[in-house]
This record gives sequence, structure tokens and C-alpha cells, in this order.
Amino acid sequence: MNTLVNPPPQHPHSISSLLFYLFLRKISPFSFYFILFSLTGQIEVAILKKRIWNDRAGGMENLLPEDVLTNIIQRLAPRYLAISRRVCKTWCTIIDAHSLLRVDLLPRSLGGIFINFSELTISEFFSRPSKGPTISGNFDYCSDIIRSHCNGLLLFDEYVVNPATLQSAPLPPCPRTNMVVHHYFYRGHLVFDPTLSPHYEVFMIPNIVSYTMLHSHRKLDPAVEELEWPLSPCILHVFSSRTKVWEERSFVRDGEAAGNVRAKEVHPNFHVPDTCVYWRGVAYVYCQNKFVMRISLSNGKYQVIKPPSDPAHKNLYLGKSVKGVYCVVHDLHCHFTIHILDESSGKMEWVFKDSCTIRARQLYDGPGPWTLQDINEKGFEDEDGNNEAVVEDRFEWDSDNDNVIETISRGGYKYNSREINNMDKYNSHGYIDFLGFHPYKEVIMLSDTLRRGLAYHLNSLKLQDLANQCPTNYGTEVGIHPSIQDSFPYTPWMGWFPQDN
Repeated sequence: MNTLVNPPPQHPHSISSLLFYLFLRKISPFSFYFILFSLTGQIEVAILKKRIWNDRAGGMENLLPEDVLTNIIQRLAPRYLAISRRVCKTWCTIIDAHSLLRVDLLPRSLGGIFINFSELTISEFFSRPSKGPTISGNFDYCSDIIRSHCNGLLLFDEYVVNPATLQSAPLPPCPRTNMVVHHYFYRGHLVFDPTLSPHYEVFMIPNIVSYTMLHSHRKLDPAVEELEWPLSPCILHVFSSRTKVWEERSFVRDGEAAGNVRAKEVHPNFHVPDTCVYWRGVAYVYCQNKFVMRISLSNGKYQVIKPPSDPAHKNLYLGKSVKGVYCVVHDLHCHFTIHILDESSGKMEWVFKDSCTIRARQLYDGPGPWTLQDINEKGFEDEDGNNEAVVEDRFEWDSDNDNVIETISRGGYKYNSREINNMDKYNSHGYIDFLGFHPYKEVIMLSDTLRRGLAYHLNSLKLQDLANQCPTNYGTEVGIHPSIQDSFPYTPWMGWFPQDN
């Protein structure tokens, strides 16, 4: 485990936000410190008032003892610390001298992709080369698959895990909801932004049970069928790592519903990807029948965002990349259409970004710069608890390529809407799966017939072969239909969970 500096004590997020807001408003030094010390209780306001008015010419950074100023600054979240470094030389010196801003700990790179393969009980990790410590996808204390990922944290049924620091925190069972249990089931989603707070939350989002999921004598009540969906108010169970308890939060719909319960009933064979994007204080959750639920954590409201095109016979995937929230529409002919969510006008509009058609080829079956850790096959072979050492030895060849892998140059492998040559060379029995968006480049990550991992660059039209990404012996068992259920682009966070008070 890496040796890291313990995080500074955190003040309630509301204080950090208020101070930052006041700073941006360029209020007077007196007003700034009056409110600041009223919140922190460090100094009597009367003494502070006299000192400020007597020392106005000396500069606001000279009004406080260094230890007091340090105590105040270290309460700010990383995003506000970064801006505070630019206030004055004194503040910059304090922040740097005490290592208050650890930018190196924040998620800044794509570490790999966690993949849930159907019929496999453990999530696989398709990892990218890196000069840093090897991150293992083997969590021997978690016997289930990954349910959600957000900014470096993984959600399991009973744990929240940080693979980069080998930390885990238990997740208590969610209490039963007030809604009729046999009409709904729930899926958990992580919400976490280490630039704002080291604390995370888990949201349980309701889904409608279909007729075919129920016994014949337990069909949906006709009155329930006519309810608007999602409900308003929508009562969600939310777990906070700050309080360590589940609580109910009410969210009121702003705008139209997606439809009624009957229209949103989902066939059990239709898989809804476990996708949630957290962007600037808003959670975007991919829901049944291919609509997005935009949940604002600050004002208790949610909106329904309809898909960018007719979703019939198409798969939709949600993700986060350079410009915010992205959506890809994938049809049955390996055609991908990429859109970016535009909220600038106050309306939710999908703006077209690019389209491409990528045919399955399978022309290459050798090693590549990425690697599959093959956890289901080899992850638990070491009964002496030395799994980490095995992983390190196996991946010691990894090198850092600044997120750019050498492009393969095999003729006919790449096919997109602007290149129509060699169409007769593709594998008619193959298919392309979408794995996710690269979080820091406009790149989509793909899978060629469960065999090869691919990366397609939207701007340069470059297609890269990454490596084999199929687990050993997967798909050879009789009666198993191999497929990818969910995938989560993983961005390592090197920070620590907050210590208990």
C-alpha cells in the first residue's frame, strides 16, 4: 500500500462552498473574515473587526497568524485550494509548504476498464500500462460483481472499494422502501467527487418489474400501471459515508415524465446498463426504456432527458468525457452515433458529435500493450494470500505511454463512415460491444467479438488495438452464452477514506 499524507480535517461542505462564493464575489476583507470566523469560531468578532480596520493597508494575508490561516485554508476542498493558491504569495506558500493540495491523488488518468461478463461471478479488469504501482482487480473479500463506479471508487453489494489504496468500507443493507416491493427493484449508483469532498453517497434508483418477472398471480395493479414514471415526488434511499446511515430524500420532477408505469415495463431479457455519470453536482442515471434521469443534488429536483433518437432496435450508453456528459447510440449494424449533452440554454439537448461504423475483424490475436488480469481463472489460485505479488510479477513489463497506444496499421481493420474501402474483409460472425468513454480524451472504448479491446479516436479517426480481453476458457462451457453485461472505465483515486470522528 502506498504511504500517503493523511487528509486534512474536513469542515462541512456548505462552509467551503460559502467561503468560495464570497471569495469570487470579491467582498471586502472585513466582510470576508467576519463571516469566516463566525463560521469557524476561531476569534472574537469584536477583536477581528478592530484589527482589520487598523491594518487595512497591510494586505489581507497579513491580518492573521500563519497557524490560524493554515487551519482555515486546510478546511477547503481541493478545487478551492487550487484557486486559493492564486490569491497571494502567502496563501500559496502555506498551501505548498503543508502539502495541502495533493493534485497527484486526484483521478487524472484512465487506469483500465472493469468488465462484467455474463455467467462469471467476478468482474474482470482490463488494465492499461502504467509506471505507477500496479492496481489489482482482485478483491477476495467481495464475492460479487461491481455494480457502479465513480471517480476511482467501486460499488459492490456490501462494500465500497478504492482499488488504488486497497481500502474498503462496508455498506449496510438498504432499508425496505415504502413502495410496493413486488412492483419495483432497485439498483445502486455511486456519487463521488474528491475535488469537492472525500465523502461519497450511494443512491438506490427504482426500476419497474415486468409482468414476466412476476408469478402469474402477482401482476401489476391497473392503478399502478397508470402512474407517471418516474414518480413525483420520487423518494430515494441515499447512503452517506459522512453519516454512515441510509436516509430518504425526496426529489420533485421538473418537466414531463418519461411515460406511465405500463409503458416503462421492461422485459427481463433486456439488460439496462448500470450507468451513472456524476458531473458538476448532478447525477445522470441511465434508466429503463432508454431515458436519462437528471438528479440535481443541490435543489432536490430531477428531470427526464429523452434519448437523442428513436431507441427502437438500438442500444444507448451514457458516459463522461472531456466536455461533460456523452451518449452513444449503437445499432445492430455496428454503427455508432455520439452526442454531447448541452445544457447551456436551460434545456437538455443532445448535440451531434460524430458517427462511425466499425466492423468486427479479429485479424490479430497476439499480445498488446493492455492486459486482462484474468481474475476468474487465476485470481484465487494462491491460497496463502499472496494474490497481490502474483499480479505484480505478471505485469512488471507495463510501461506508460501517456494514454496513447501505437496504432495498428493492418489494412482493412478500420472502417468508419468516411472510409468505405475493404468492406468485404470484415468478419460476418463478429460484433462490436461498447465498453465506455475515455474520461479525458474523446475516445470510445470497444470490444471486437469479446476477443480484442479497441480504442477509437473521434477526432483523428484512429482505431487502436489494445490486446486480448477475453477471460481464459470463457464461452467454451455448454449452455453459456458469452456476452458483456456491464463495463466501467476506471480512473484511480489515490486518496484515503475520511477517518471516523
